[in-house]
Amino acid sequence: MNKVSKLGQLADFVLYVTLQLCVAQFVFLDRSVLCFVYVAFLLLLPSQQAGLPLILLISFSVGLLVDLFYHSMGVHAFASVLMAYSRAIVLQFMLPTSSYDVATRPTPSTLGWKLFSLFSLILIGMHHIVLFFLEAGSLMPFFVIMRKAILSTLLTFAFVLATQGILFLVKRS
Repeated sequence: MNKVSKLGQLADFVLYVTLQLCVAQFVFLDRSVLCFVYVAFLLLLPSQQAGLPLILLISFSVGLLVDLFYHSMGVHAFASVLMAYSRAIVLQFMLPTSSYDVATRPTPSTLGWKLFSLFSLILIGMHHIVLFFLEAGSLMPFFVIMRKAILSTLLTFAFVLATQGILFLVKRS
């Protein structure tokens, strides 16, 4: 299985937050479809290696850092913590507990591309829906927000798959 070191997690943090702040924040379609590739870092944290409180603290810190650069008021932090909290629940429903080591990262190589895609789409979608409704501060433009959330989820998901594919090819060679 694919256990990860603390140094590897730090490298992932730097990679995904740098990608978000230097590249992904400028990738948008029609000013309404946004890419938040930093959520890949949160998706790929080991399941329960450090325990839920530490994972929630890491998620809050990452979300708050992104909030600082986007000049938003805690919406990324809230959405990130909710996503991190939901990870264990989603994994519990998707996987038999006997066949999955809790110190293993949920990557395409450990879950398989199909299961990883489902896992990612559920959590990225939840993150984006919460994020955009919090940003709007209202349920009034429901269909506009849902359109933005769905299209942004697909764009972010494409970036997450692309980064995982590139990392897979790099590790393979």
